[in-house]
Amino acid sequence: MLLGRNGLFGRGLVAQERRLGLAFSLPATLVFLLVLAYPIFENFRASLLDLDLVGKNPAFVGLDNFAEIGRDANLWRSLGNTLIWTVGSLAGQLGLGLAAALLIDRPLPGMRWIRQLLLMPYVVPVIASALVWQWMLDGNYGIFSAQLQSWGMLPLGASPLGLESSSLATVIVINIWRGFPFAMLVYWAALQSIDQTQYEAAMVDGANAVQRFFHITLPNLASATLSLVAVRGLFTLMYFELIWLTTRGGPAGSSEVMATYLYKLIMGEFRLGYAAAIAVTVGLFILLVLALWRLGRRLAVKR
Repeated sequence: MLLGRNGLFGRGLVAQERRLGLAFSLPATLVFLLVLAYPIFENFRASLLDLDLVGKNPAFVGLDNFAEIGRDANLWRSLGNTLIWTVGSLAGQLGLGLAAALLIDRPLPGMRWIRQLLLMPYVVPVIASALVWQWMLDGNYGIFSAQLQSWGMLPLGASPLGLESSSLATVIVINIWRGFPFAMLVYWAALQSIDQTQYEAAMVDGANAVQRFFHITLPNLASATLSLVAVRGLFTLMYFELIWLTTRGGPAGSSEVMATYLYKLIMGEFRLGYAAAIAVTVGLFILLVLALWRLGRRLAVKR
């Protein structure tokens, strides 16, 4: 293969093209090994050590860090919160994003201004969004909290961010508000690409608006939805800033997710080895889920 006429070290035209392709891909390969592969390797190595950030000499502990994962109740609680946070945020962002995309796709007066208004939550810096929401949800002078208190839905002087029963749901609502414009843009682009003759043919056959939506619009948005689930799902899974700026995982860990828990392990308890073991375990689990998903799609195509 490598020594033949068309091999990498051959003299044919195909061999020259292969060497040229290798030369062009070499810089990208080196960058990949430097910025991605090496940190992953270091994370695996740290997971096998008793490693902290206070100057203690690292000691090899084997799989002890991984064994501790099964006994860590706080970790399992944060994983449960992470699942709720990811699924709830993703469902809300996709649902609201689709509704907004259907709205801005209509040729209504002033639609250009409506589009710009709907994009504002996504372009505002996350720290500014968090501060504004904290102000609106403050238990003493927040406009939203005051209204909820007047309706009897909150105790006097309480904030939804400060109650164990509502803190996670509140940050999910904030995340939906901030992230739905991204889904809106993706869905709007997909709506623009739908062949309008499909709708015309359906109208000739007597299909109403609801039938056209479910039998034409949604099937044509399937690829966009899968892309959004993959991109926004992975992003939300490890999203840190919004929760840390609003609740810091509290109160009493009720809104603690995996990202904030790992941050506290590293920067609060200096347990870098154990945090690396958690990261490795979660990464392997994600790879397993992706592999099973790809396998299921291949089996479905073969059938």
